[in-house]
Amino acid sequence: MDRPNPDALLAQFNAEERHRGKLKIFFGMCPGVGKTYAMLQEARQRQNEGFRVLVGVVCTHGRAETLALLEGLEQIPLKKIDYRGIQLEEMDIDEILKRRPQLVLVDELAHTNASGSRHPKRQQHVFEILAADIDVFTTLNVQHVDSRREDILAVTRVAVGETVPDTILDEASEITLVDLSPQALHQRLVEGKVYVPEKAEAAAANFFKTENLSALREMALRLTTAHVNKNLRSLMSAKGLFGPTRSGERILVAVGVTPFSESLIRMTRRWSGMLDSSWIALHVEGSTPLSEEDKERLLKTLTLARQLGAEIIHHVDDDLAQGIIDVANKENVTQIIVGKTIEKSWQRVFRIPTLADRLIKLSGQIDVHMVRLSTGDREFPKKKGRVFPNIKPREYVLSFMLFCIATIINLCLSHWAGYQATGIMYLLTVVLSGSFLGRSAAFMLATLSAFAWGYLFIPPKYTFSFRNSYDLELVGMFFITALMMGFVTSKLRRQKEVEQKQRLRSESLYELTRALALSTDIAQAMRVATAQINLLCRSLSMVLMMDEQKEPVFDNAVGDEIEMTDNQKGLVQWVVANKKAAGRFSDTLSQQPLMYLPLMSSGEVRAVLVIKLLTEKPLDLAQRTLLESFTALMTVMLEKHKLLKISREAKMKEDTQNLQSALLDNLSHELKTPLTIISGYLDALVLFHQWPKDAMDLLEECRLACLRLTNGVDAVLDLTKTRVT
Repeated sequence: MDRPNPDALLAQFNAEERHRGKLKIFFGMCPGVGKTYAMLQEARQRQNEGFRVLVGVVCTHGRAETLALLEGLEQIPLKKIDYRGIQLEEMDIDEILKRRPQLVLVDELAHTNASGSRHPKRQQHVFEILAADIDVFTTLNVQHVDSRREDILAVTRVAVGETVPDTILDEASEITLVDLSPQALHQRLVEGKVYVPEKAEAAAANFFKTENLSALREMALRLTTAHVNKNLRSLMSAKGLFGPTRSGERILVAVGVTPFSESLIRMTRRWSGMLDSSWIALHVEGSTPLSEEDKERLLKTLTLARQLGAEIIHHVDDDLAQGIIDVANKENVTQIIVGKTIEKSWQRVFRIPTLADRLIKLSGQIDVHMVRLSTGDREFPKKKGRVFPNIKPREYVLSFMLFCIATIINLCLSHWAGYQATGIMYLLTVVLSGSFLGRSAAFMLATLSAFAWGYLFIPPKYTFSFRNSYDLELVGMFFITALMMGFVTSKLRRQKEVEQKQRLRSESLYELTRALALSTDIAQAMRVATAQINLLCRSLSMVLMMDEQKEPVFDNAVGDEIEMTDNQKGLVQWVVANKKAAGRFSDTLSQQPLMYLPLMSSGEVRAVLVIKLLTEKPLDLAQRTLLESFTALMTVMLEKHKLLKISREAKMKEDTQNLQSALLDNLSHELKTPLTIISGYLDALVLFHQWPKDAMDLLEECRLACLRLTNGVDAVLDLTKTRVT
């Protein structure tokens, strides 16, 4: 007999234990198929069954049938937000949480909120409502699913601006497909049930073409089928009807600074959904520094990957292929996805292997998938590629000054050492410049040195003619050698800087780990952690601990003193309630100057880390990765502190019980001896003497009382023996 899968049962139990509302998505291929209508119909049915239903926001677009279904449902007024002198209306999430209904209707999940709202996206409002243990009905079109953005653009030639991550579909407990054939939808357009007549004609001629609708319908059906299959596998696995459903696949996608990386990430998310597998977004940093524009693009790309459910890994290695394989082997990856590299003509001539060739050679048992680039992506390296990135005028000035100094020295040296020694001096200058200047400055210095050596020192002087081919070859070899050595020393300098940064980060991580491991005082450990965070981020930071009622303690913060307004304190309480980050660089009130990071363990917020950056420069990828490691270690320390507290309380309770047992045992023995003597004397008085009836009654009553007391002492002795056992 097949036994239920314990992992599936545990996952199901954890899902049931979370006090979280259920999300139901009414899913369709495009506007006009009847998603809102179907949502309102089911909401009215729930209300008839006794559910407290509240309409958060519903967009009727003037449709009479939809307006009729709204009658009888309680609606909350939309919140008015002033944006540049214009009154905009958005869903009032505070009023919803205040009324705490059982079910809330939220139309158009992919909607972008007006500036000034608590969250930039309506989907984040929905997550907060779900976290308050309130069920949500919502609507969504297939073109708003983020991983389908490129496919929608290719089919309809329309770029979709508002999207939601695919993880929302995973969060949904139920997805109801509202389907309609393209012919029936066209009929609805003609009847004016989708748009007004003028707009309907334009829509039918553009987005609502039959071929477009057929493709959108197929995408919606496939997404719904994938969700149903996933639920079926989970249910069957939990019931033990067949073996484990997990295939063990783990996907890694290598991302860089090109726009094509976003397409790779969305495609990988689709693959992971079909394979029901975890996936990693990897960026390998080389010795060549990135420009600020490239850093910003990379952070945007990795943020997208994180939103779509990827695990982010940052690795440093000049060998891109080897770095990808090293991470893949370490993370037990079964499939690698990379963009197809464009082979240059000189690579074909010299038979230099491309990234694909090296990955296939090094991959071993790992599957490697090369994805073709689109036309726009192929043009990206030509537009952005630069031989000497990050040109700095200061480096050119220093390079020219070194050239002038070397030339003056050579002019003095050439009278007695010959022109060969002056060439060595120039070469030494180029090598030294590479240790603190960039490649472009080294190239300029090597070029100037070659021209100056040939013009000023090689006979005949002050001309670019040479007496023999030997001198010409010497100048050419000098230029090539100087250029290569300048590049090599510059690269070594960059590698040294990267290694030094890694060493400093590793040391800070080690110091934090060591301090947290050795410290038994949670306040001291948090002070060490905030000090390391300040060094890493150039910031001020503090930790707000939780009291017995699981409320943040603002008056006794650990770390730096950061003044907070009432609104900021309220945001801290929001972080505790919703168990999500807020403030700067987050999806919730990102315009706030402070960062609020929850330190969570066992599903509970143990503390809140508040960070105030001292500069306007955003954190780079390495800083964010290390900050995540710091917060994870701080969470471990908080959990350790909790366990130590529980252990001390258990030890104290055990010691108290042992003391009580010893006292009771000693007291019982001290009472039992005199009680035995008293009982013996009473028996002797009753047996050997003749007493009047009144005296005999008194003696008998005393004897019985003594017997009851003896039995009580014996019971206490038995109890102490049981506790000791």
